[in-house]
Amino acid sequence: MLGSGKRQLKGCDSIVKVLALADVHQSEEHWIMLEEAVKKEKPAVVAIAGDLLPKHDGIMAQVDFGPRLKKHARTIVKTGAELAVILGNDDNHLFIPEMEAGDQEGLWHFVSDRVKEIEGYEFCGCPWIRDYPFAYKYWVAPDSENECYIDPVQLGPPAEIDSSNEIITIPDLEAYLKNKMPVKRSLENMKRVTKNLRRSVWLIHDPPAYAGLDLCATGDAVGSPAVYNFIMDNKPLVTIHGHIHESPRYNGGIWAKQLGDTLSIQAGQFENELSYVTFELRGEAVRNLKHSLYGPWEQ
Repeated sequence: MLGSGKRQLKGCDSIVKVLALADVHQSEEHWIMLEEAVKKEKPAVVAIAGDLLPKHDGIMAQVDFGPRLKKHARTIVKTGAELAVILGNDDNHLFIPEMEAGDQEGLWHFVSDRVKEIEGYEFCGCPWIRDYPFAYKYWVAPDSENECYIDPVQLGPPAEIDSSNEIITIPDLEAYLKNKMPVKRSLENMKRVTKNLRRSVWLIHDPPAYAGLDLCATGDAVGSPAVYNFIMDNKPLVTIHGHIHESPRYNGGIWAKQLGDTLSIQAGQFENELSYVTFELRGEAVRNLKHSLYGPWEQ
């Protein structure tokens, strides 16, 4: 499903401050720290690029997190900020109706496979990732129609969750993945309904390949070639990523990269501290880019 904002894009004179992050799922305490960060930073938009739901009670318990997530969202929007979100690979997909309901209530803009105008910019969201070792595969998809990557390491049988929140095994992972919409098509579908890519901000959970934003603790670089190619070919203004949120710890502190005309940001969490990135949008420019732990960006 694709949606779009009702307003026309604003002029290029106003400054829009964005607070970006991903992978808040490490604990509910990260949501509490986020509330404090929003009060401190006073952004116009808070953008969360996936993995919203705490994992400490397990993925099957996440469907019960709805009331608490709404409470945190209300605290954020009471500051005057708009909230743009997608789900991520560790989020139980049975929570999708809750996300859509929160969108209808005005608590957040749920932009998974959607385009929405927020503060004069178009926010687009792609929750899909290429295959990885972990068992939960709902959010896994092929990069493109011609590429169906399966990770050589699998930590347990590939699995899904059925409508009763029961774990079910996927008997044929390749066939399962080939029935999914490829990441490339998800991105292209949203591109077709954007008004101006140079005034668009993309929440893409999977980081791009070849950019140094995807380095695992194992030393493997596991980003998506499809995401990289989309960025280089289409030149959106900003892309915000997570998923491999430990990457800056292992790549010498790289948390942002200029990919052609696009600024790509790795905004994921580490351990107990809250990691986030702030920047200002003005027209087709990005200014004052800063990481909460690493400080100002030095290109």
